[in-house]
Amino acid sequence: MLVYAISLEKGGTGKSSVAVNLAVALQIRGRQVLLIDLDAQGHASHWLGVNPHQTRPEDSVLGMIRGRPLAESTIDTEWGVGIVPANPEMAGLPMALASAPNNGLFALRSAITQLARQGARYDTIICDLPPARSPILATALAAATRCVAPIQPESLVLQALSDLSQSVTYAQQVNPALPLVSILRNRYAPRSAVDLVYDEELRTAYGRQLLQTIIPVRAAIRESAGFQQSVFRYPGADAGEVRGLFRQLADELLILDGGN
Repeated sequence: MLVYAISLEKGGTGKSSVAVNLAVALQIRGRQVLLIDLDAQGHASHWLGVNPHQTRPEDSVLGMIRGRPLAESTIDTEWGVGIVPANPEMAGLPMALASAPNNGLFALRSAITQLARQGARYDTIICDLPPARSPILATALAAATRCVAPIQPESLVLQALSDLSQSVTYAQQVNPALPLVSILRNRYAPRSAVDLVYDEELRTAYGRQLLQTIIPVRAAIRESAGFQQSVFRYPGADAGEVRGLFRQLADELLILDGGN
């Protein structure tokens, strides 16, 4: 089973947008996808048609921490992507994890293992994480087969990427198969002089960790998020280009992980 943690320890870099559109792109490619919304804000849940304010806390990962199987919290969406939705009470999730055995480090890994043993149809899980270093990130990285970091060309983002890379290195102590973080250049303006400077810094510091797919600044991404839907339904003028890029991203990850 492939488990992708979409993470960066800074807000505003498009993590939820990437998580949702990648999930739909993988589903279109024939994968059976479950998205686990680990962010109390619930953006990914909204974009897949589930209102976190209309869910019960036990239907979120809070139920998982209390021993409820993930399969009992999964909601099928019209996209064909399953989701374990967020709930506002997940603001207390770091504390719940910290009070669990081993600080909740293996909570998600155990729940995913149980899901597979129960014969769940899913072969790919995407975790949308909040923008913070916390027990939530630790439990996600302990379960992940790859961490994908959407980044923008900004100094603070590059510092957050350095922090995340350190978190991944720590996680490798309990999850040795976890590779170094994969970096997705998101909301890029490739012809911008500033973006080119940052891009050179990234190539120097991270080299092969950079994914080949680049998601540029496009109105369809911003507008589809505003309408709480993936770009695969949004009819914007440049939506076709963006759909193609997310399909390309899905293919690139599947090739990296032997899942195609």
